[in-house]
Amino acid sequence: MALPDRSDLSDDLLEDFRLDAAEQFPRCEQLLIELEHAPRSSERLRELFRLIHTLKGNLGYVDLNELMPLPQAMEDVLDALRSGRLAFDSLLGDILLLSLDHLRALVHQALGGTDSALSDSQVTQLCNALQALAVAPAEQQTEARIALLQQMDPSTRLQSADEAQPDRAEALLARHGIAPQADLQFFCALAEAAEQRSPYWRGRNLRLLELALSINATGGHAEKPEQLAAAVCLHDLGMAFLPLELLHKQSHLSREERRMMQSHPRLASDLLRRMPEWAGAMEIILQHQEHADGSGYPKGLRESEIAPGALILHIVDTFDARTHERAHQTLSKRPLLRAILEINNLAGQQFSPQWVDAFNRTLQQKPELAHG
Repeated sequence: MALPDRSDLSDDLLEDFRLDAAEQFPRCEQLLIELEHAPRSSERLRELFRLIHTLKGNLGYVDLNELMPLPQAMEDVLDALRSGRLAFDSLLGDILLLSLDHLRALVHQALGGTDSALSDSQVTQLCNALQALAVAPAEQQTEARIALLQQMDPSTRLQSADEAQPDRAEALLARHGIAPQADLQFFCALAEAAEQRSPYWRGRNLRLLELALSINATGGHAEKPEQLAAAVCLHDLGMAFLPLELLHKQSHLSREERRMMQSHPRLASDLLRRMPEWAGAMEIILQHQEHADGSGYPKGLRESEIAPGALILHIVDTFDARTHERAHQTLSKRPLLRAILEINNLAGQQFSPQWVDAFNRTLQQKPELAHG
């Protein structure tokens, strides 16, 4: 990349710039590595944004204005991360690290070092790609990150979305405006693994996710979609650790067996207790067996005391149990219309009337969800 001569700048100013950059670049790299392990750290994101902004400003002080579009594009990405429009993952971390390397090489060239590997047009392309990534819709972000990373480092071996098997859970979440994030991907993977424990569970998590998120949308997003999605994925995780003979028992459960079944939400809630950012999901899981009239468990809460996500999940979970075979509930399995009527007949007792209404409107708008 061709750059003008900097011989007209004072040695002191250039030396100050070199010293600052020598501290700023390594600290930015360290923060990006730390964000791999703490992607929701607002403190680290703030510091990283401040450092990139300072680097950009310093480029102006030493008359390197032609280099400023690259840190500006990186700022755009970081601003999207801070506002929640993007979620940090390893792909984005690699993209930002490589962008930082290119900026360092450009600065080194401008100060009399070896030429950067990027031409003027390649720098412009990189800036445009970063800015496009910052505003990409949720459903396009993964593909955009893979394409950009391969453009920046052709030696990277990643499957494109066309080559890879589509991740149905990620696509489903994207349709509901939930950006990719490592925790939710992990929760979905746990749910998928748990489904392998019993043939009665296959495909259940995706059915519940689609219906629960759709009902929440119909009801005006009273629950944060990502918290509801996490709760759906994990609410029955404890069931996967029960004995198979209990999970597949077709006769009525004994009191002790029912107690074991009813205790299953504690496992997921105990796990999420270690992840404070998922406190909303933990509350949904703990409350999803509460009833609107106070006759549920574990605390006998009434509708006004129960999280919206828990009220939704209770309807969705019951509806799926009535319309898909489960060994221990075979006797209560219902045809589709009968299951919908049962949900409606229990409005005000087991279920929230408000969310039963949202359930009905959702099935009217998307009848395909009733069939899973």
